Amino acid sequence: MRSLDASDALSAQAGALAEREAVDRLVLLAKDGDAEAFGGLYDRYQPEILRYLVNHVRDRDTAEDLTQQVFLKAWQAISRYEQRNVPFKSWLYRMAHNQMVDHFRTRRHTTGLEGVDRAEPAEAEASVLANERRRYLETALRRLSADHREVLVLRFIMEKSAAEIGEIMGRKEVTVRGLQLRALRALRREVDAMGGVP
Repeated sequence: MRSLDASDALSAQAGALAEREAVDRLVLLAKDGDAEAFGGLYDRYQPEILRYLVNHVRDRDTAEDLTQQVFLKAWQAISRYEQRNVPFKSWLYRMAHNQMVDHFRTRRHTTGLEGVDRAEPAEAEASVLANERRRYLETALRRLSADHREVLVLRFIMEKSAAEIGEIMGRKEVTVRGLQLRALRALRREVDAMGGVP
């Protein structure tokens, strides 16, 4: 059983290395102006970047627009991209984060009725309670530092591993684990200060 686990680990490492090499090849070609190679990068990372932005902005149409802007800016800047301990995926995540921050800076706060539909009374009540809990946790998350919020979103909403989060945030895996623990404690304090989850 142990040798099977080691074999699986080696196979996973080989797969990750092959993926990294494939991405590096596409990046080099895209840096030279190869639009088809950039299209390969887009196909690999667009769904992930979109999901990241949807989880932050909570509106798919807005997230799709932001994702397109991220990839447009990436295409415009790729000739200047240099790996230097920042994998391409991490570079894209940073661009997505910056695009999201710009979006929130310029957005006017409005309240709408999006997502409201007619439902049975019991379903409507459950939906209202779920939305209330979600808004409550979002409020608590907004009170956290940017690093704490980022690590919690990447870990629990985007379901990234500590190693992946480390790549995205430009930190060591062990640092990410410590940051996650402190972020969870900070979130608990915010939730308690707000009177607990409804």
